[in-house]
Amino acid sequence: MSGGAGFGTDVSVNIGSWNMADRDFSDFLSTGTIKGGKVVNRAGEDLGKIEELMIDLQSGRIAYVVLSFSEFMDLGDKFFAIPWQTLTPRLQEHAFLLGTTKEILEKAGGFEKGNWPLAREELAGTYTSYGYQPYWQVQTGMPEEAKSEMATRMGTMASRDNPDFLSASTIKGDKVVNRAGEHLGKIEELMIDLEDGRIAYAALSFGGFLGLGSKLFAIPWQALQMKLHDHAILLDIPRDVLEKAEGFDKDHWPVTNREWLSAMYSYYGYQPYWQAQRIESRPGNL
Repeated sequence: MSGGAGFGTDVSVNIGSWNMADRDFSDFLSTGTIKGGKVVNRAGEDLGKIEELMIDLQSGRIAYVVLSFSEFMDLGDKFFAIPWQTLTPRLQEHAFLLGTTKEILEKAGGFEKGNWPLAREELAGTYTSYGYQPYWQVQTGMPEEAKSEMATRMGTMASRDNPDFLSASTIKGDKVVNRAGEHLGKIEELMIDLEDGRIAYAALSFGGFLGLGSKLFAIPWQALQMKLHDHAILLDIPRDVLEKAEGFDKDHWPVTNREWLSAMYSYYGYQPYWQAQRIESRPGNL
């Protein structure tokens, strides 16, 4: 989309030639780039690979990473659920350093390849096994009222016949609809903040709907709502805001950094996820 009250995409890269060592993306990678990434130990030995990223639908965080291990690790033919914090990107090596031991992995245990995703209660035990407090219990900087409200929402979600988490592969390709149920487009990719371990933005295509052409649009995760029974994702952004937003070519993605993200979030009326609360102004008028 051209013109409008955009947030700037003047610097871009060709995602087709993009790799983990690209310094412009040192803090952000797509799920498609992370998946399949090899996992190594401090000696640089190849331990296995990342099979999947499981996304917390409530917060947009990586709930856990699904790893498979090579015969070298002798951990059997299972998958392992690992907190994101146990992995350190080694971008120049196109790898992720695993910050735990085989003994801890064996104690935590794996799961059969067809027996997932985990529920939140199970995941809490997994985090404890690796020596981490579950991320949904560590809400630093939030008022007590907000913590209580979030806990209530999560408890409500867990009581429904809905999963707490979905794989990045499941989310990608999902259709996006508006409140009228009209099919707007689909999710092409999820960009991950490597430091925070959460979705920085979702890249949406609209297929010509609204006259938006063949470009992609960066959308905050907060603006998307899962409609699991409809196999769709609701986009809660007014039409006029979308029409004035700046998209980007599929072969030339914006260089993602927090300055650019802050402008994008503000345009859509959301405060960046690394800050606190929702902006109360009308989207598109900032």
